[in-house]
Amino acid sequence: MPRPPRISLEGLVYHIIQRGNNRQNVFREPGDFETYLHVLKRFKKKYSFKLYCYCLMSNHVHFVMEPTKPKTLSKIIQSITLSHLRLYHSKYSSSGHLWQGRFRNPIIQADNYLLECLKYIELNPVRAGIVRTPQEYKWSSYAFHAAGKDDMRILDKDAVYSSLAQTDEERYKAYQRFLALEQEEKIVECIKKSMASGILGSEEFSDRVKKSLALPKIRLRGRPKKH
Repeated sequence: MPRPPRISLEGLVYHIIQRGNNRQNVFREPGDFETYLHVLKRFKKKYSFKLYCYCLMSNHVHFVMEPTKPKTLSKIIQSITLSHLRLYHSKYSSSGHLWQGRFRNPIIQADNYLLECLKYIELNPVRAGIVRTPQEYKWSSYAFHAAGKDDMRILDKDAVYSSLAQTDEERYKAYQRFLALEQEEKIVECIKKSMASGILGSEEFSDRVKKSLALPKIRLRGRPKKH
């Protein structure tokens, strides 16, 4: 079955999911998580993409990003992956594939779908049974959205998150209340399905994206054959 083409258009927000090869761990100890975040910061500076959310799990990563230039998505992810791979192999004297070759990048509609996606990502450690609450997990962007903490200075505020309240303090409290509510199962399923479909949003949004990706009809040269 042929793989669907990468969707990389200007002004779109993506949910990036990348897993370890054969689901192997890509982070063995706390320093490995820090190394990945430093790599992320370096290429964010190089490519000037916006980073709205992240969660680093032992064998996979999630983050939400918006490239500022078209057709740079694959280059950004490849740069992050290769740089991290070299550092990992150098540290552990290893070789071979670490990450799956193909990452997923569903487009997110920049409204409540985006907010629900942030919630889904930051609740990953809770669903996995690693922690009881998202604030207990160090390797996610929850502290940024719930308390304004960003030690690496790599995160950006998306417009939907910013619209939660007028002030930062009110926004933090609103986000804390939002994540304290159990996420509806139908929303979780919708996000999971988007990893295969490539789009997270309403039917209208999905149709608009598909229409914008429609290839122009190829016009054959010469006259058509007479039958």
